[in-house]
Amino acid sequence: MIARSLPKGCRLMPVVKADGYGHGAAHVARRLADEGAPIFAVAVVEEGLELRRAGITQPILVMGWIGKVQLGSLVEGGLTANVHSVEQAEELKSFLEGEEGRGGAPVRVHLKVDTGMTRLGVLRADVPRILDLLDASKGRIFLEGVFQNYASSDRPDDPQTEAQTHTFEEILSLVLSRGHRPSMIHTDNSAAMLSRLANSPSKKSSLFEISHVRPGLALYARVPGLSSEANDSLRDAMSFVSVVDQVKTVPAGTRVGYGGAFVAARPTRLAIVPAGYADGVPRSLSGHGAVLIAGRRCPLAGRVSMDLTTVDVTDLLEPPARGDEAVFFGHQGDARLGVDEVASAAGTVSWEILCGVGPRVPRIILSGGRIVARESKFL
Repeated sequence: MIARSLPKGCRLMPVVKADGYGHGAAHVARRLADEGAPIFAVAVVEEGLELRRAGITQPILVMGWIGKVQLGSLVEGGLTANVHSVEQAEELKSFLEGEEGRGGAPVRVHLKVDTGMTRLGVLRADVPRILDLLDASKGRIFLEGVFQNYASSDRPDDPQTEAQTHTFEEILSLVLSRGHRPSMIHTDNSAAMLSRLANSPSKKSSLFEISHVRPGLALYARVPGLSSEANDSLRDAMSFVSVVDQVKTVPAGTRVGYGGAFVAARPTRLAIVPAGYADGVPRSLSGHGAVLIAGRRCPLAGRVSMDLTTVDVTDLLEPPARGDEAVFFGHQGDARLGVDEVASAAGTVSWEILCGVGPRVPRIILSGGRIVARESKFL
């Protein structure tokens, strides 16, 4: 849907960092590559190397931290570096001038500029120094792209977005004036991309046309700031599922879990589910959250612990059996417990819920209702 909606000449750069937002980066990237994704973006070198091991041959942009000790792996893996500070650019130039970095093809880089997010990124005042370093590399560093990230793109009327666009225009103009011709210009995360597709005037620019957009959460779930109707077109791609391990009935007055935070007000039937905050069930859901069992929302009873969650199933017509499905977010039959609803109950955002699903939770890949793959960090 997203690719079909993009302006002519604009392409996707899917963001598959944080293990594909918890979905399993290798499988997500392979699926997107099969569907024609021309390039991918990750946060760190290790994530890019994981995609290489999974058979991804497309360019992979590393958008975040790149340490000196990682430069050899970055070059060997054919990854594209971002340049976000003078010091980091100096490290890359020195590496390429050293014995280990000599020879081979030029290293492609994307200049990451800070236009107002105030995180990683080159400030406008430092851009000339960066360009001097690139020019002094004698062709060993090739400036392929320039990019930035909007801070408030989920609020289309926020003046910060227009201010960032203006700053980006100034920086890009400077880059062009120095003779560089970057072919990849990308500024839009999921919210900015969808706002642009809705023809938000704050994203229009007379100086540059973006070549790529960087959908992240939009590939997997929902995007803040959109209308309910627009959000409904973005189906959750993942359900977080465990099972009932044990069922027990306790009398009124029974304290449940650490600190006895839950006290049974009546004879209460409890289901013990083997998933806790080490697996991605936020501890902040204690006393607030619910899970789907037998297609109904059942409240959590007491505090979420590291490996287990206790659920009050008293109001179910039939007690669940050992092995019955318990859904922390996602679909169960016709019932849905959305990741956005879970995030709201936990006092956070859906990104954190998705990325928080731990590595010991297997990823079971479905296609057409059938299991086509099972990926586990421990198998």
